[in-house]
Amino acid sequence: MQPPDGPPAIHLLISLHGLIQITNEKEVVMLRSYPRTPGWRRALPALLAFALVLALVPTSAHAVPAFARKYRTSCQTCHTVFPKLNPFGEAFRFNGYRMPGETEEQVKQEPVSLGAPAYAQMWPHAVYPGDLPGNAPIALNVKMANLYESSREDEGTSIIHNDFQMPQEVNLFAAGTMGEKFSFFSELTYGQNPDGSSEVEIEHAQIHVNSPCGPEHAINLKIGKFAPDLEDGFQEMWLMTDNGVDSLFTYDPIGIHGGTGVSEEPAGISLPDSVQGIELYGVLHHRFFYTLGLTNGLGSPDGSTFDGNSTKDVYARIGYKCGGMGLDGDTTGEEIPANNWQEKSFRIDVLGYRGNGEGIGFEVDDEDGNTLLVEDRTFDRYGLFVSWYWGNLNVFGVALRGSDDLSVTDPETSLVTTSSPTFDTFFVQADYVIVPPFQVSLRYEVLNPADEASPSVRFFNANFTYLIRANVKGMLEYHRDLEDSQNYALAAVLRFAI
Repeated sequence: MQPPDGPPAIHLLISLHGLIQITNEKEVVMLRSYPRTPGWRRALPALLAFALVLALVPTSAHAVPAFARKYRTSCQTCHTVFPKLNPFGEAFRFNGYRMPGETEEQVKQEPVSLGAPAYAQMWPHAVYPGDLPGNAPIALNVKMANLYESSREDEGTSIIHNDFQMPQEVNLFAAGTMGEKFSFFSELTYGQNPDGSSEVEIEHAQIHVNSPCGPEHAINLKIGKFAPDLEDGFQEMWLMTDNGVDSLFTYDPIGIHGGTGVSEEPAGISLPDSVQGIELYGVLHHRFFYTLGLTNGLGSPDGSTFDGNSTKDVYARIGYKCGGMGLDGDTTGEEIPANNWQEKSFRIDVLGYRGNGEGIGFEVDDEDGNTLLVEDRTFDRYGLFVSWYWGNLNVFGVALRGSDDLSVTDPETSLVTTSSPTFDTFFVQADYVIVPPFQVSLRYEVLNPADEASPSVRFFNANFTYLIRANVKGMLEYHRDLEDSQNYALAAVLRFAI
């Protein structure tokens, strides 16, 4: 990658503040920030530096994400603001990372053939032919940010952090198609912790089988590790914001009287933001969407097995979209606006998840310091997703209720008590395109934990995004705990897609 044009002072400013980030259109990495104490003056230098960098970023930056290279098209073809997909991008994903109604002329990188086409007619007396992407389908993401956060401990003391996170994460993506029926998506992530340690994780490794039988788009399979379509549209890999929806994904339901709130390391399952399993999904009659999944459930507390018992968890989602582009890209005779993020549509889905944690005990201390074992023997999550597009505005949200059958055992006395607590959570988010380069987002979240002694949790998240170029994004994001005004975070991030 060539250094940016411009005076050396610009290069120095960029390196000092660590705000350059390389990212992919499918980025799923989110900066999880939990609040910290007032101090706008301390954050002001970072904000000014961020604004200056945005003003001076050179115009010669280029992005070449895997799919943009394949089709020689802009990131804006599929994204309102990456990684959020517009309606066309949603259809592209459901079509197995292919253009709706794709023709040979649309593919600008010729694939490498793995066998003569005539072999298809000779099967099974010859190996069915396939192909590989013409170039290495790889994209790189390096995420750097300036994070200013304030938090208050239980003792009442306040802690302020103003951190350059350089890098916070580095992601290597690979995505593409393999012939007419197969496609793939993978992500390898390197993350650096505040204490200087680091971790490497395979966040995604999935293969898709696209329309192997039946009507086109009706039957598809996904196998591997992936973000389940149970959470299509609101899991963090499809949000324009830097923070994910904590009230949905980081709530920990394990507790003597039920869950007490969000946790950075949840022991139980609220909604899983990533699964390892098999998923069946499809689009029927252009408008009806469904998915069914079978996945690992709760892992063993000691980490010795992927799944803590011999059963598997199941999930499902069905929905319908009215107006706008069909979920498979079909326009149903309607004229699609030139600004492809705009449409007038309404989508409503119902979703559910059922799991079994029988025999998987988690150690929890009671009020007297005694260690008890808690099992989440069965748990159900069921909710409603709504998304409304009206021109430049997209308002969407989820309301979710969860129930858990908890068994609490005292190892010393073998006394067992049971309970069936429930929790409720919802969020609503509004994304608005002011003009294509400038976009804003507001989100409000509420979580009512199952433990009645625990207070409700409320979050507010505000984001301003400037698409400097189609592949270069700067963001300012503010996240506040509305139950404790001294808990907040302010992040300045700059992302590049290559």
